[in-house]
Amino acid sequence: MVQPVQPAIEIVVTDIGDHTIDDVSTQDGKDWLEAFRAGAETIPGVVRACWGRSYRDSNIAMHFIDDLGGAVPESLWHIMDREKTDLYVIIPNTPDRSILYAPQTNVVFFWGIDEDAFRAKQDEFFTAIEKSDSCFGYIWGEIQPPVLSDKRGYAALGKGGVMISGWKSREEHDRDVAKPRVVEAYKAVSATVKRTDIWGMQVSIVEENGHFHRWQRLTNTDVTQWDHSKWPIA
Repeated sequence: MVQPVQPAIEIVVTDIGDHTIDDVSTQDGKDWLEAFRAGAETIPGVVRACWGRSYRDSNIAMHFIDDLGGAVPESLWHIMDREKTDLYVIIPNTPDRSILYAPQTNVVFFWGIDEDAFRAKQDEFFTAIEKSDSCFGYIWGEIQPPVLSDKRGYAALGKGGVMISGWKSREEHDRDVAKPRVVEAYKAVSATVKRTDIWGMQVSIVEENGHFHRWQRLTNTDVTQWDHSKWPIA
């Protein structure tokens, strides 16, 4: 039986400094969005492109290019610092990409994996995450050799893997992962690797058909400004 080709995900961690990529009214924001639109619409095999600014370090952006293979397009390189960019490829363990549409996205890198020890602890950690009240699920993949760009040098520690999980909100994520069962499972699996690296963000998405999605938290002011009379029920 021929197995279906599993789309790869390219994961890029790059330094953007103080560029205003989140504000599409600025030139930075327009350039960033246009680069992803061009990539999503014109590169064969691309399904979607997602990006977010790190909560931990606002100068760092991470983006995912969900595709069937191929390097990061030249159209994206002009907005990334080549000297401060890491680029990895994983083959996810599941075709489900629904977590990429979650209001909160978390990424955990594991570096220098002791395979036997990690395998004995990974299911407990993955289950602790997946069964959390506010988690939509996760995808897991080992980093594929050769590493395309590794400016931080973490790949030198040995085998790497990436877990991407989706959550209902940042606040609910922070609450759930602080529970003892998750903390204990994370400590156990972390002891089987040389380094972990955790990132949290809210991602924006450009689809291959050019549609753009971004989560926005509504305030009371936002709601009161809606004119429902302009939205008649059909």
